[in-house]
Amino acid sequence: MQEGKRRKTACTLALWLLAMAACAQYEVSGGKGEPLLAADNTSHRIRVYLVNGVEGLTLRYTSATSSHRWFRYKTRASEAEPVASTRQGNTSTVDRPEEGCGYFVQDGDNYAMSHFIWIIDYSKHPVQFRNLHVADSGDPCVALRLGGEDETAPLPYRTPGGTETFIHRQYEASYMTQLWNSDSRTFRPAMRIDTLEGNPLGQSLAPPLEDTEIQLSGDFFARHFGTEKMFATNTCQAVALEVHADTILLSDGGSNMDVGDSEMLAPANLRFTAYANTPVASLFIWQIYKSGDTEQPLVRFTGAEVEYTFDQSGDYIVRLEVSDRTGTCTNTEHTYNIAVTETVMLIPNAFTPEGSPGVNDEFKVVYKSVSRFKAAIFNRWGAELYRWTDPAGGWDGKYRGKLVPAGPYFYVIEYTGTDGKTHKKSGDINVIRTTKSKTSKE
Repeated sequence: MQEGKRRKTACTLALWLLAMAACAQYEVSGGKGEPLLAADNTSHRIRVYLVNGVEGLTLRYTSATSSHRWFRYKTRASEAEPVASTRQGNTSTVDRPEEGCGYFVQDGDNYAMSHFIWIIDYSKHPVQFRNLHVADSGDPCVALRLGGEDETAPLPYRTPGGTETFIHRQYEASYMTQLWNSDSRTFRPAMRIDTLEGNPLGQSLAPPLEDTEIQLSGDFFARHFGTEKMFATNTCQAVALEVHADTILLSDGGSNMDVGDSEMLAPANLRFTAYANTPVASLFIWQIYKSGDTEQPLVRFTGAEVEYTFDQSGDYIVRLEVSDRTGTCTNTEHTYNIAVTETVMLIPNAFTPEGSPGVNDEFKVVYKSVSRFKAAIFNRWGAELYRWTDPAGGWDGKYRGKLVPAGPYFYVIEYTGTDGKTHKKSGDINVIRTTKSKTSKE
């Protein structure tokens, strides 16, 4: 029975102590500007405050009880020494606490429940860089690094167990660059801002796409106190490239056959357009190769935009190469595979003018990938009845506005195919008359 009472009493005391600790809190005030909670190290139950000078600095602690005492340590909490404080009710105050020290309150016998605070006078740990410049990054085409001398004082504190730990500063690196707008297909100037944690020297930044100076500002703690500093490099000459490209089919040989969407019909006239961050990007080279022979290009163009007509069947490779004005960086990311289909020319041997509208009522060839074309129809005496040059066109079986009599007629067709050669075909085409047809005498 007594044992049960003791356990109940112990549980009640523990809950009371937890409640008391929950109600208790530290307050840090004074200095120039609002003190800043720079770190909350929950694993060691310590909070680190930055203050801008110790003028008027005070520490306060409010508890559910007035029986608490202040302590201060410099290396570890087990070596702490008592600190004088003034008390008003359940609140006690330490005036002009020493910076670079840890403070805690022993609330009754509740030492194990204590939390700790550490005070750093930020004004004694200023940010300072000298000779800020753009350093060798190893590959200026993909990264930029800042160089210089970091003379910034560290921000150390010690955990209650005595482990020295440091507050990491944060900086902003800002510089002009260019941003690609995919809707307008243009680059526009823009400010890039990167946040850097810890020592910014040696950290990688995205390389600028235009000439600019790099500004380093901070740290963020100084920004809080209104004492932020800014450092800048000399103007950095940009060499990095960002390249985009478009390919547009302006026209091709056409077809009146059912062809796949991926088929390109000779003569296929294409426009190739490159977009890059000019004037850094200054040399544009388009090269076209026959597939299987990438040593010697068929053609080589210079310029951001070129047009080329593929008038022969086969597989081609189109490569874009862009270099900066110094020759330091070269972009070869854009390569296109172009497949041009072979020529087809099929010629019917009969048709029925005005027999069934839309069904075999016109003499037309079936074709694809024809670069040049001409055709003529002759009667049996060699007189020319009709001529056309568009392979999509045809003869409706009329001469001077009236249908010709049924019977055989003679065609001559010349065309240039994707082999680059001119072909000639001739033969008979039979006009088949229907009961609806009204013919004229030749």
